[in-house]
Amino acid sequence: MILVHGGVVVGIEGFLIDVEVDVRPGLPGFEIVGLPSKTVRESRERVRSALRNSGFKFPAQKVIVNLAPAHFPKDGALFDLPIALGILAHLGSIRPDQLKDKIFAGELSLSGQIKRINGVLSLAELAAKHGFEFILPQENKNEISLIPGNNIFLAQSLPDLVQALNGNVTSPPPRPTPPRSKSKPHNLGKEIKGQAHAKRALEIAALGRHHIMLLGPPGVGKTLLATQARHLLPPLAHDEMLMVNKIYEAAGLINQGSPPLTERPFRAPHHSVSQAALIGSKTGKPGEITLAHLGVLLLDEFPEFNQGALQGLREPLDHNKVHISRAEQSLTYPADFWLIATANPCPCGYLGSSVRLCTCSGRDLNRYRRKLRGPLLDRFRIFCYLTPLSEQE
Repeated sequence: MILVHGGVVVGIEGFLIDVEVDVRPGLPGFEIVGLPSKTVRESRERVRSALRNSGFKFPAQKVIVNLAPAHFPKDGALFDLPIALGILAHLGSIRPDQLKDKIFAGELSLSGQIKRINGVLSLAELAAKHGFEFILPQENKNEISLIPGNNIFLAQSLPDLVQALNGNVTSPPPRPTPPRSKSKPHNLGKEIKGQAHAKRALEIAALGRHHIMLLGPPGVGKTLLATQARHLLPPLAHDEMLMVNKIYEAAGLINQGSPPLTERPFRAPHHSVSQAALIGSKTGKPGEITLAHLGVLLLDEFPEFNQGALQGLREPLDHNKVHISRAEQSLTYPADFWLIATANPCPCGYLGSSVRLCTCSGRDLNRYRRKLRGPLLDRFRIFCYLTPLSEQE
């Protein structure tokens, strides 16, 4: 039996998985056990074709792969590489001792190329925690630029990796330089005309990261001010940049070849967003409040949002994290964001305006104000009412 270390990402955290490969006499077959998902079970065909197309033989015996711990669900194609290396170690193409103290992760193409995977930042932290070397696809080199240290090896294809493990290694490709945030705080007074008190309120709110609500009739600049307020925040530190990229990687929002995210997140979901999309879904995908971690969450037209979604913000605003419990799994995501909300004072928007008369009835006003419930409004520290600009402004 050959043991190869792999990993799986649950939420934004990596967990060590032991890939046990056993080749024994018997009728030819290939079985994977240990609660594998359909994607993991399909590794049998990818591994078989990748080995043959890379010039290696596939054993005409019974191949059994166990993913331990067996009670833990496994998903993703990142187990292709450790499974293939375990089989090659049985065939004698790799010395088993060369697989020790290493974590392997990668998806194999039918030609033997190692393709890009998600969650490498979480797995890199896992490898550093255990003192292991981390072997991953060459296509993930941009994400790895955020990880310090020399315990990372990039592999382009299965034959190249086998040569490297056997000692016939060439000089590794250079790693990209760590990115730096290029954002610079600017003064709202120079960018936006008028609304001096609103700009001052946003500056105070940004300094203390106080949640703020901007009220006023249509056209006074609430959305413009809220959108530009993100530039009041300082640039991301390196550890914050790493956390933001881990979250967006878990959500599948980092494309192949794209550089790491270096700016603070800014999320502005439409008011029709569901509670699962705002807080987090039952499949474990991060919601908008997690995607806005260390950045800004703008809820434009605040009273028009679904009440269930809005009330789900109470605990995350207090604890800066969200705990998603479902029958299959339980996950905790960070949710430390700066909330900016905008709202009209009434359904027509012109209550108290000197430009246009309000046409709302008393019943309309009561129905509209009931949407702004006290326990949620208590999470806001600053309320600012905006009036139309004067002709001089």
